[in-house]
Formats: sequence, structure tokens, C-alpha cells
Amino acid sequence: MRKRATILVLLLLGAHLNLTALVPAAAGQGPPPWWVGGGLLWPFFLDTATLLSEGGLRDVMTPILGIGAAVCLLLAAGALLGWVVPRAWFRGLVVAGAVMSIVLQVVWISGWAVLPLAVDLALLWATIRPAHTGAPRRVSAT
Repeated sequence: MRKRATILVLLLLGAHLNLTALVPAAAGQGPPPWWVGGGLLWPFFLDTATLLSEGGLRDVMTPILGIGAAVCLLLAAGALLGWVVPRAWFRGLVVAGAVMSIVLQVVWISGWAVLPLAVDLALLWATIRPAHTGAPRRVSAT
């Protein structure tokens, strides 16, 4: 139950962090106040030296990756809770959402990308690694 709650919080946090790409802080604005999370919870700034120059491909990729990652992570939360989305889709949705998020964070790489990347890696680790059941391993008689 605790692991499930932790994964749910990570999924919702990951969706939030990706949606903030749709409304980056203005150039020279600085991070929001600390009581609303500062740059940790709002990691996108227009004056960030991104891998892609402003306009063109970056402006097309940002909303596609941000919305795509957020939708996948929110659908994964629905699958985790058994709401609307089949539970069998959970792993695929988490992987798709985390990969889109990682690409988005790499394009907008800055010191503020640490938390979103950590959330993505934690989600991938929690969903891809084989489950530890604690049961003894079978030894084949040879």
C-alpha cells in the first residue's frame, strides 16, 4: 500500500512538472516564491540556454512532449487506481511518460531539471525492475 501511494505521488508530481513547460517563467523573472515550490516545482524559464534555439523545433516539441508526458502519467495513475484505464497498461504508460519527460528535460536542461529527472528515473526504476517477492528461488535438480 505504501509503495502504491509513493508511486501515485510520483506520477502526479511528474505530470505537474511536465505541464509547467507550457507556461515557462518569463526571461529574467527568476524562480517563483519558495512557498509555491520555487524553481523545483516550476523548472522552465524562457531565458534557459536550451539545446534547441528558441522558436521552430523547440516551440513545437515542448507542448507535445509536455502534454504527452503528463497525459501518460495521469493515465498511469488511473491505471494504478483501477479507474477507467486497464491496469495492464500501467507499465507502458509510465515508460512512455517518463521517456517523453526525459527528452523534454534534456532539451530544457538546467539545474532545475534535477527534480523532474529524478522523478522520471524513480518511476522507471519502480516499474521496470522485477518485483521482489521474497519467495525462495527454485533450484533445479540437475
